[in-house]
Amino acid sequence: MAENKTVVILDQASGYLQIDMMDALSTKYDKCVIIAGTIVERETKLSEKYKWHKITKYDKSTAFKRIYTWVAATIQMFFIVMFKYRNARIIAITNPPSAPLVPYLLRANYDILVYDLYPDALVNFNYIAKDGWVNKVFTHYTKKMFKKANTLYTLTPELAKETSKYTEGKEIKIVPIWTNNDFFPKIERNENQIFQKLGISKESFVICYSGNLGKTHPIEKLVDLANAFKEEPIFYFLIIGGGHKYELIHKLIEEQKLTNIALLPWQPIELLPHNMQVGNLNVVTLDEGAADLSIPSKTFNMLSVGKPILAICSKKSALSNLLERSNCGKAFEANEVSEIKKFIYQLQNDPERYNVYSENAKIASENFTKENAKHFL
Repeated sequence: MAENKTVVILDQASGYLQIDMMDALSTKYDKCVIIAGTIVERETKLSEKYKWHKITKYDKSTAFKRIYTWVAATIQMFFIVMFKYRNARIIAITNPPSAPLVPYLLRANYDILVYDLYPDALVNFNYIAKDGWVNKVFTHYTKKMFKKANTLYTLTPELAKETSKYTEGKEIKIVPIWTNNDFFPKIERNENQIFQKLGISKESFVICYSGNLGKTHPIEKLVDLANAFKEEPIFYFLIIGGGHKYELIHKLIEEQKLTNIALLPWQPIELLPHNMQVGNLNVVTLDEGAADLSIPSKTFNMLSVGKPILAICSKKSALSNLLERSNCGKAFEANEVSEIKKFIYQLQNDPERYNVYSENAKIASENFTKENAKHFL
């Protein structure tokens, strides 16, 4: 059999990770193709030598739109692969969840990269019933798709363990998400555009969340924290992003008449380094239902900027384990408001402790570089 010279990535919502993957794969394959609805470019632009087939964009604004865009994208992926790339190497990323079904049905040569584990995520977030027929059918085909794949990749040991229940002992390769420290040069407060926009006092200790305000993210806990600190103006809370809970957060801030917290919509991608560095402390959240199913990718960008990390998530989660191993922050359950408050006080009052977390974050980031993309070779 002739050596395969074409590789195709299936991923409805792509970004710098997939661009880095193609850059790595291009050293082996003559033709690199991606089938995606969106590709958010960052410091690395999508090379003109790669082929991008544009399909339906992922829309997670409602449950109906999420499922509709998943189905539409899968159908488009199927016909593009069937007519153009049936003999290529396919790397199917689980976005949409049914993406691996495309090469499986076409009996193509394929690998699967498990970003989010399905149907588990759908069950945990109450999209489908655990004992329902949809879960049974999904589970049946997940086992079949995983069995036929040449290689299975996941992001963390915890996710690999969860994935293994579908694989009948098949080896799972762990490839952590990566970041790029060069994209996050140090930005002083007097040069930070977000800081300037809000007119925050230079003496403020800023606690910042930047990202998706999704249905399952306990973002409202930051409003509770702002309320707990409302008599101490040195502490300032900032939420940047969009999604299901944007209006809820806006309403809570207004109802409680809080002046020590601001809510900003999504900012342009070129301001991401400013978003990530406006805070003294960066916040990442993860619903308990996703404890072992994912680590938010922005966590690795947080490591790059060298700021302590506050995680609101299960203490048994992969995210919590990462922070504990790296000693660059702490994880707290969503109901531990008083404990989180103590942690914030510690960081604000103890520069030495703060610097240890910061330095460890930067050190940990060196383990998550785009060299990881070469694992897909």
